[in-house]
Amino acid sequence: MRLVFGELEGGQSARGEAFLALCQKAGFDATHSDQIVTDLWLKFILLATNSALTAATRSPLGRLRDDPDIAPLFLAAASEVAAVGRARGVSLPDDAAQKAVGFTHAAPPAMMASMAHDLIRGNRIELPWLSGKVVALGKTLGVPTPVHSVLYAVLKPFTNG
Repeated sequence: MRLVFGELEGGQSARGEAFLALCQKAGFDATHSDQIVTDLWLKFILLATNSALTAATRSPLGRLRDDPDIAPLFLAAASEVAAVGRARGVSLPDDAAQKAVGFTHAAPPAMMASMAHDLIRGNRIELPWLSGKVVALGKTLGVPTPVHSVLYAVLKPFTNG
């Protein structure tokens, strides 16, 4: 397990260094990031995209990424999240969406996001905080989010299980 943490304002801090020392002493793979907001958004790009696509299709990543009709949706959805982040002022690398898709292609073929597992089990899903948040921020910031809008609408009836 890997732990990345940092100050919301960016940069290093004494408390962050102290926490890093404790993590290392305990054997954690930890990183004291000086750009935690960027790191959080990079994770959000990946999580919002993979969660929505595996849940909407109820299929594992391998089946989706190998389907020529579905595979392009990964880059389109990840690009929407990156565009929303940039519009919000987050400094993201130019290849942020491509990196998320790269992770998806490197992941085990049977992998499904936890939201997909929750949906299949009939549990509540994290949709409002993932695709729902992408869509809401896109509306507020004037950024089109057509892929996440469709995924949100398709999954919305299942939000509460």
